[in-house]
Amino acid sequence: MIVFENPGEIDLRSISTFGVSVKAGDNPIGFFGTGLKYAIAVLLRTGHKVSITSGIEVVSFGISSESVRGQPFDFVTMQAGDGPATSIGFTTELGKQWELWMAYREIACNCKDEDGEGFYTTTKPEPLEGVTRVIVVGDAFEGVFDQGHQFILADKPSLTIGTAEVRNRKGNAFFYRGVKVMDLPRPGLYTYNVNAQMTLTEDRTVKSSWEIGQHIAKMVLQAEDARFIREVVTADDAYFEAQLDFHGWGCTTSEAFLRTVGECISDKRSKVNETAMKVWKDATKQTCAPTEIVLSAVQQQTMERALDFTKTIGFAVRDAYPIRVVESLGDGTLGMAEDGTIYIAERVFDLGGAKMLAATLIEEYVHLRHGLQDATRQFQDFLLTKVVSLGEEIAGEAL
Repeated sequence: MIVFENPGEIDLRSISTFGVSVKAGDNPIGFFGTGLKYAIAVLLRTGHKVSITSGIEVVSFGISSESVRGQPFDFVTMQAGDGPATSIGFTTELGKQWELWMAYREIACNCKDEDGEGFYTTTKPEPLEGVTRVIVVGDAFEGVFDQGHQFILADKPSLTIGTAEVRNRKGNAFFYRGVKVMDLPRPGLYTYNVNAQMTLTEDRTVKSSWEIGQHIAKMVLQAEDARFIREVVTADDAYFEAQLDFHGWGCTTSEAFLRTVGECISDKRSKVNETAMKVWKDATKQTCAPTEIVLSAVQQQTMERALDFTKTIGFAVRDAYPIRVVESLGDGTLGMAEDGTIYIAERVFDLGGAKMLAATLIEEYVHLRHGLQDATRQFQDFLLTKVVSLGEEIAGEAL
């Protein structure tokens, strides 16, 4: 069994009453007062046994199955000592979307707020005056307890930047004030913890997911560690960091950030986050045009064929924007639309000749001409509509 023990005696009314939250510390992790109720409901729903001792008083929790308008519900009951078990106003449906680790998080946070600790024991402790214990029995919960560091941070950060912390390990978890509050949409290259004020929902998740990106982007903008900055601004699309928007937050940008982004742009070995490049250009007033090459006779012929073809299928690429063929765009990037110019990496000519070149030219042309970004529904819709239009031309009639 797992026991969470802290000094003081819990008022049993706070267990059965919603809207009651009284914490001893000046800076509690939890503040809604509903976490313990959610945790009890989740634990009972998953087959665990739960009891609480407040001083010498022992309270156990159970389930009473009842029907409401023909629908069965398991109401949570509370029994003090040898008294009767009475319903306390909520069912095991409370926290229906919660996982077991979330119940652990709530009880552990409450315990930590009261300067307590959790531990494993095989012997149920006797009630003790002046002490509150939450006792949970069940193998699954013991497994979660063993992995507690995944939900409540216990190690020191690798970097501290303002009110944010960075730990040098990959992961999906995002932490607020040392407690996991949600999973990122993609795995992160690093693990992040924010100590600044954030708005949480009652079930302890971040209310607005964009707020996470805002805090992390600001942290990176102010970072001094060049290695950390480089890895974040050149992150592969598979990672959360690749989606960060660094532009327009109005915060101070470190010299290390500007210098590192400039170096990443210059070395051309990696694809650099476009918003990081924009921050760099706004701050330095420099351009990031890659090195242009002179086309060979064969490459020039390939370019002409590709441009003729794009015009044939309705994309007037040739005369729309300047086209620059460059040594490299880094990290496998074949084309780039930047500052009203189409940039084509030389390797396109080796990958698929005029066919690949035409496809790359069309993509970058669409970015500039219609303002559509990669990997968006709008870009997809545009291309699919264009395919249908070409099909109409081939068929000789409109749909």
